[in-house]
Amino acid sequence: MSDGGTVAATHVIVATGGFQAPVKPPVARGFGEQVVQLTPESFGAGESLPDGPVLVVGDGASGRDLAVLASATHPVMLATGKPRKLVPECVLGKTIWWWLRSLGLMRAPTASFIGQALRRRDPFPDRERGLASLARRGVELRPRLIGTDGDTALFADGERRKVASAVWAVGYRDQTNWIDIPGAVDTNGRFHHSEGVSPVPGLSHVGRPWQRNRASALIMGVGEDARHIVEAIAREDLHAGRPQPCGPMAVGSS
Repeated sequence: MSDGGTVAATHVIVATGGFQAPVKPPVARGFGEQVVQLTPESFGAGESLPDGPVLVVGDGASGRDLAVLASATHPVMLATGKPRKLVPECVLGKTIWWWLRSLGLMRAPTASFIGQALRRRDPFPDRERGLASLARRGVELRPRLIGTDGDTALFADGERRKVASAVWAVGYRDQTNWIDIPGAVDTNGRFHHSEGVSPVPGLSHVGRPWQRNRASALIMGVGEDARHIVEAIAREDLHAGRPQPCGPMAVGSS
C-alpha cells in the first residue's frame, strides 16, 4: 500500500486498464531539446505547443483527433502508417457501436476469425477523420516517419521537414514493474493471462484490451468480463476446497 501497509487477500484482480504508459518510440531520441515532445496525456488542450510546425506521429483515432485540435492554431503534419479502416459513425440512424453490438461483433472471441479480423483492421468511427477530411482542415499528410535529427524529421519519401514540436500518438504499453510475482508478466513485459486468468493462482485481470473480445477494454464489455473472472475464482476455490471469501481484492485506478 502507499502508506507502507499490507493487505492479505485470497485473490487479487488487476484492473489498472489497458492504456497506462504512452509509448515514445526510439526514433524520438534523435530530436534535440529545441523540439517539444508530447503524448496524448501531456497534450492537454494544446497549451504547451510552441509556435511553429507540429508533427503528430500516429494516425489512429487519437492521433487524428490531436492533429485536428492542433490545426486550429498551428501548421500540422500527420505522419501516417498502415492503412486505416474507418467506418461511418451512423448507419440507418443508429451508431456504428449499436450495430457492432447488435450483430454480436463486439463479443466475437479474440481467437475467432471475426475477432482476429477486427483486431487486425482495428476500425474506428470516421467522425470526419478520414484523410481527405483532415487535408481539408489543413492537416498536411506525410508518410511514415523514419528518422529525426535535431529539429528535423525525415519521412519515408526522403523529404526532411523542420518541426517545433512532436506529438507521439503511437500507442501504449503496460506498466508492470510494480507487480513482482514470478509468472505474472511475460518476457515482453506484458501481463500474462488467458481471458483475464493469470497462470499465477489467485491473480486475475479485468479491462485488458482484447481480453476476451473487442468490448473488453470498453465500458460496454467490462461487466461481462468481470462476471467471467468472478465465476473462474469461484471454480478455483471450489476445486481447491477453499471456503468462499467475502470478496476478491481489486487493484485499479480510481
